[in-house]
Amino acid sequence: MNFRKLWAICLLFPALSGFAQQAEQVKLSLSDAIEAALRQNFDIRIAQNELEQAATNNTIGNAGMLPSVTAVGGYNTSMSDTRLELASGQVQDRDNALSRGLNGGIQLNWVLFDGMRMFINKQRLQQLENMGELALKQQVQASVAQVITTYAEVVRQQQQLIAIDTAAALARVRMELAQKKFEIGTAAKTDYLQAQVDYNASRSAALSQSAVLRQAKDSLMILMGRNQFMNYEVEDSLYLNKSLQYRELDQWLHQNLAVQNALGEKRLSEYDLRWANGGLLPTVGLTGAYTYNRTASDAGFALFNRTVGPQAGVSISVPLFNGFNLRREQKVARQEVFRQDLRVQKLQNSIAARYRTAWRSYDNARKTLELEQENISFAAENLMIQQARFRVGVANTLELREAETSYVTALSRLVDAGYTLKVTETRLLELENRLLQ
Repeated sequence: MNFRKLWAICLLFPALSGFAQQAEQVKLSLSDAIEAALRQNFDIRIAQNELEQAATNNTIGNAGMLPSVTAVGGYNTSMSDTRLELASGQVQDRDNALSRGLNGGIQLNWVLFDGMRMFINKQRLQQLENMGELALKQQVQASVAQVITTYAEVVRQQQQLIAIDTAAALARVRMELAQKKFEIGTAAKTDYLQAQVDYNASRSAALSQSAVLRQAKDSLMILMGRNQFMNYEVEDSLYLNKSLQYRELDQWLHQNLAVQNALGEKRLSEYDLRWANGGLLPTVGLTGAYTYNRTASDAGFALFNRTVGPQAGVSISVPLFNGFNLRREQKVARQEVFRQDLRVQKLQNSIAARYRTAWRSYDNARKTLELEQENISFAAENLMIQQARFRVGVANTLELREAETSYVTALSRLVDAGYTLKVTETRLLELENRLLQ
């Protein structure tokens, strides 16, 4: 796909000044684009943040394995009119009698056994963290695939611009030859005018193609998390892997990240089923406290009271009946496990079909590229011959113009074939989870 060599060999004319100016821009390689995306791509950074959240939640405390300890305290006071008539005949009659209370302490609540639910919660939190890591890998691979295909699109549009510039340069050479022939009286003016029209049409197409190229560059900048108004130059060609081999499902399907994610969702549903089963078992808890209570009153049976000391207890609760909700939760959990298993099977079939389609597209693209590489040499040789025949007056303008069109068309098809091969190659490697290797 080195079009500059073909251009230099087949076309004996100076390069356009606009292309020479583009070469002075900043050069961005594919590896640089991927590296920038891995650092700054917003989707990757969001996935990284979600993984950090899952890792933060993955603690034994969040699973319910640790006790809760709280410090409590309070002070209250009241004022009331009090009249007490005691059995001994004494009477207490106080107006605005004050009552003051002070309490404080440390309380402990610890679930010792809850039907193994706390251990299931911990396993579930670990699974969520694992799936966060998997989601990050998926996003990294998806972003890299997007960068590769978008970069290939930029290269494609840039090479299409070169093809249009080639057409303009060919029309210009033909225009200059036709002008000289017209001036010496060996050709009609219509040949010169037609060459002028073709030259201007190519210049107009180059302007439109430059806008398309700018849009492709902006798309790549967005994937890299950079300013989309930055201007840069990309490589003239990309490495194309023509040696990929078809692989059987058992060699790669278990490595596919989407399948691994679906299996992770299924494991979560299995944890939910175990959690629902744990609701049928008793719950055992430990309570403890160390308290201080002090009360003082101007009237009443006890004018002062103070207690200080520890407290401890064990509680047990056994579910007997709750409206059949535990049985309902178990049934729903089993249905969810079955649903997730169906999703895994469906996804595996879908990915297998996508792989077969991607492989056929890759194989066709590889054959098409080989054909177009052979065809471009024929078109270039034909163009050189027609240019030489036109200079000596053997070929007419229509024959030369047809040769020019054939060469530019072949050049454009070669660019498209290389782009298609790169895209299908990337799709295959992504499905096999080998894109980042």
